[in-house]
Amino acid sequence: MYHDHHFHPFGYASLLRGLELMSAADLSEVLARVENHAGQVEGPIIGQRLNDETVTELRLPTAADIDDVVADRPVLLYRYCGHIAVANNAALALAGVDADTADPRSGSFDRDSSGRPNGILRETAVGVVSRALAPQVPAPSDFEIIDALAGLTEMGIGSVTGIISTGEPVWCGVGDEVETLARLAPDLPIDMDVLVIAETGADLVKAKKRIDRAEGRIRFHGWKDFSDGSLGGHTAAMYEPFSDRPDTRGIDRLNRQRAAEMGQTSLDLGGVVAIHAIGDRANDSVLDVFEDLIRNGADPTSLRVEHASILTNSAIDRMANLGITASVQPAFLASEETWLVKRLGNDRMSRAYPFRSLEEAGVTLLGGSDSPVELPDPATGIHAAVDRHGINTSEALSREAAEALFSPSD
Repeated sequence: MYHDHHFHPFGYASLLRGLELMSAADLSEVLARVENHAGQVEGPIIGQRLNDETVTELRLPTAADIDDVVADRPVLLYRYCGHIAVANNAALALAGVDADTADPRSGSFDRDSSGRPNGILRETAVGVVSRALAPQVPAPSDFEIIDALAGLTEMGIGSVTGIISTGEPVWCGVGDEVETLARLAPDLPIDMDVLVIAETGADLVKAKKRIDRAEGRIRFHGWKDFSDGSLGGHTAAMYEPFSDRPDTRGIDRLNRQRAAEMGQTSLDLGGVVAIHAIGDRANDSVLDVFEDLIRNGADPTSLRVEHASILTNSAIDRMANLGITASVQPAFLASEETWLVKRLGNDRMSRAYPFRSLEEAGVTLLGGSDSPVELPDPATGIHAAVDRHGINTSEALSREAAEALFSPSD
């Protein structure tokens, strides 16, 4: 059986029961699905997997666009990367976001010509709105969560590294993700190593204690954090500007001192440290933190870079020399094949998803889906690691190495 090393269980359950937008051909279809879904559910409307690169207009909708079909209650539509979302004006009002609202640290509200937020939210700005909506969003039922996880076994998945949060629910899903998972643990159809997104050491300690008390197929695995955003949303932290948006080099989310302190707390609890890094600048920042932890006695095999999407050659060498693990998501290649060169330009394409270079340098590789960002079928990720969908094909893995990505760790 396969192991998905980067999986959001509650986000996936919410996707299967909710509003899915990836296959919409244009914004008219996106809005029609929103309007139809509004007629079927009560409370705020939450949509997932909105993709501005596959709709005819090649743009995200705005608050005004959504208001044309649903204006009387909040709507929040997540771009499929999860780092960008679009809110209607009812959602912005509920969150208290107006022309005078300052951008949050490590996030931003896109604005119209008059300076008012236009509904497009980036990075931590998403949380400003999702926190306001979450108490009103019906959570998936216990049955829906168990059923969603049971479906993974049909794909050959017997275990996952599940990522949950002690704070705001990811994708506006389950309110208390730690308590819900612990309560459902005896009935889970798969094994789950649990990575916890936590703001404070006390929150992480509390989460571990609750997970340890749970009877069933879960175990505490460590702490998860973010250093940047996504390539699709232009929020991955890059050294050079995005080729199609030369006004930005992405968004830095990493607080180095906090990451070192939280990382040490996780290590002291017997867990790993897993930090999201997409852009080349973000990856180097995470390696700086990991070097500090190693100097303080950390076992390098307990340190994971999540994604490691764009790496300089020196970063690959550094990762190998330090003994750090790279947790990669080959299925991203399938979703990004039509637009990645637009973001990076030709010169940086050779540094995109360098799986073979990492393997040849001796870096331990793990594979996951980041579901619901991508669908969790391991066959998709294995195929992408081998085929590369035409992206930087010299970095292709052998079939054997690709399958090994999705093997259980121990």
